Amino acid sequence: MAKSQDTIASIDLGTHRCCCVIAEVCSPDSIEVLGIGSHRTNGIRKGVIVNLEALVSSIRQTIQEAETMASRKIEAVLASVPAAQARSFTSRGVVTISSRDRIVSRKDLQRVLDTVRAVQIPAGQEILHVLPQEYTLDGQTGIQDPVGMTGSRLEASVHVVTAPTQAAQHVVSALNTAQVDVVSLVYPELAAAEAVLSPEELDQGVFLIDCGGGTTDLALFERGALWFTGSLPIAGGLITNDISIVLRTPVPDAEQLKRRHARSVPCPDDDVPLEVPSVGGGPPRVIAQGLLTQIVAPRVQEIFEVSRELIERFGLAKRARAGAVLVGGSANLEGILETAEEKLGMPVRQGVPRGVAGLIEDVCAPSFATPVGLALWELRRGRRERKRGRRVASPLTRVGGGFRRRWRRATSWFGETF
Repeated sequence: MAKSQDTIASIDLGTHRCCCVIAEVCSPDSIEVLGIGSHRTNGIRKGVIVNLEALVSSIRQTIQEAETMASRKIEAVLASVPAAQARSFTSRGVVTISSRDRIVSRKDLQRVLDTVRAVQIPAGQEILHVLPQEYTLDGQTGIQDPVGMTGSRLEASVHVVTAPTQAAQHVVSALNTAQVDVVSLVYPELAAAEAVLSPEELDQGVFLIDCGGGTTDLALFERGALWFTGSLPIAGGLITNDISIVLRTPVPDAEQLKRRHARSVPCPDDDVPLEVPSVGGGPPRVIAQGLLTQIVAPRVQEIFEVSRELIERFGLAKRARAGAVLVGGSANLEGILETAEEKLGMPVRQGVPRGVAGLIEDVCAPSFATPVGLALWELRRGRRERKRGRRVASPLTRVGGGFRRRWRRATSWFGETF
């Protein structure tokens, strides 16, 4: 993926921040972060690419920053697709065990997953991931890995994640224009889960909530598999806009106020004075810390109230015995864990990348969960699947007339067990 075969590069294209990570493989299961880049994203609005040229400029600056820190040149990356545009559903596939001894093999697992890939999906969508949830063998349900078991009829319950072909093409086109190739595209919550969720949380049931700038994205993991995804059009960007409108300050200054001083719960020092820049270059004004909290708190409460409504609409609340984990830039907001626990009615913790070496202090933040997770995903999933001899894809290299064919090949190898 770069000059060295032991180097993995990844990039997360968020609505407000574009983050790049360059890492070196330390072991078959761990990485050392060598360089990071983080730059404001231009050209994306609420998870949708609206200006390709502006996005390319942001990508170039982000990658250059990471390359300079790592002293390595990036040739290709793993990239996230906008979670707001992804869709998912659960499907089932069935095959008959044809061998004489009726022992389930890895080939049988591949066959049953291939039947799911053949399912019809809406026009303009492409299958991104086919993720097994559980297997049923001759009526015996809840099987995690049926290989080696004996039976005649194998069923697979899988979660299928799709992405709009056009949206995926735009991501690849932007990266290609920035002079990097794309190894593969990954749903961001799957990547973040690799970096921040423990095996116990994945097994017991946990919500991964990505509090980004343009959207708040939810994913439910249970019994080691993905079971639900959802996206809400309310996130940290609305908090910034609220501050800008109420305090009549430019949006960039409102963003700085949010990052440095905003809280979602009252605090004893709410009377501390804060200086607020004025629109048009006028003299700054002074407000009390408590006024900023009064602006921020209702919007943060709304984010988790709407999240709770989504969870209850699909009857998922009791399935997350381990609670919820927050990632994304807005997860740094002071008091957000207390607000989330109150509104969601479950324990909530902040998710930061774990199990990595190198620039630990720099990446130990919720905003780096996805880019670090992308590198871990490639190491733990992509490379291992290729070594096992599973069907793998040629890299996505250039966007052109054959994009659909290359896109299908590039996503075909994502049928491994999460």
